[in-house]
Amino acid sequence: MENHYTRPSNYSENSSRELFDTVEFLEQELNFKITICVINAFLSFTALFGNAAILLTFWKTSSLHSAKNILLASLAVSDLAVGVLQPFEIANTISRIYAFHYAVAMLGPFLTIASFLTVTAIAVDRLLSLQLHLRYHAAVTPFRMTWLAIIIWVSAGIFTSTKHWIARLSQVAISVTINSLLIANFLVYLKIYLVVRRHQRQIQHMQQPQEANNENILSLKRFKKSAMNTFLIFILLLFCHMPSSFIVYLAFTGVTISRNVFATGFTLIFLNSSLNPLLYCWRDREIRTAVKQLFCR
Repeated sequence: MENHYTRPSNYSENSSRELFDTVEFLEQELNFKITICVINAFLSFTALFGNAAILLTFWKTSSLHSAKNILLASLAVSDLAVGVLQPFEIANTISRIYAFHYAVAMLGPFLTIASFLTVTAIAVDRLLSLQLHLRYHAAVTPFRMTWLAIIIWVSAGIFTSTKHWIARLSQVAISVTINSLLIANFLVYLKIYLVVRRHQRQIQHMQQPQEANNENILSLKRFKKSAMNTFLIFILLLFCHMPSSFIVYLAFTGVTISRNVFATGFTLIFLNSSLNPLLYCWRDREIRTAVKQLFCR
């Protein structure tokens, strides 16, 4: 008895459609990878050049050797390292070799925690400058700031190294640390706002010569500009890091996240490292002038 197998009439049509959809998907995937790699290559160059220029300016300009600029230099080192990390992310996107993935997975959280700790230290430094007044320069010295920067990097390394032993606990610790730093920054800037508001009211009710009153007003304006500069650094960090943190949280809870979404989140982090040097030059006239004098010369 013979078995006759008859193919459905639409078999050839369905096969062609599936093949076409597969080819179209692979083409879109390739185009996305090329676009992401080109963007990351450009951001790598701008991060390396911009942060190297900031660090060179700090080193060459003696007037910038202050306590607060040590923390900015530490943040620039972190951004410079992100620029060095970007070629590994590009190689990971193209080849999917485990060594590149491992480098990004280890160095990414390390640099993220170091950046958040540094930005938090910068906010606390501005609060101390407001509260200590004339005692600020005696209490906050370049030597102490240098040690604080070292402690920040060591702490970030300790947090990241836990991934070697307890990966799940490490993810929880990193998430809790970043959220705690976000809350700490919010509280610090809220405190700065309340103190500045109180000082403004005191100046308005002061019964003293106009010259002294103008001096207090000018000093308060300078501090408000400095505090706003650090606040913008924090906002930029928050804007660029939160999408990737949310993506990692979803992946940690079991939600399936595509590689394209991960790549987009990392690209936003790389963008932060490229924009920070521009922010320093835009908001700080002293840094902007020093950069011009160094490179125009």
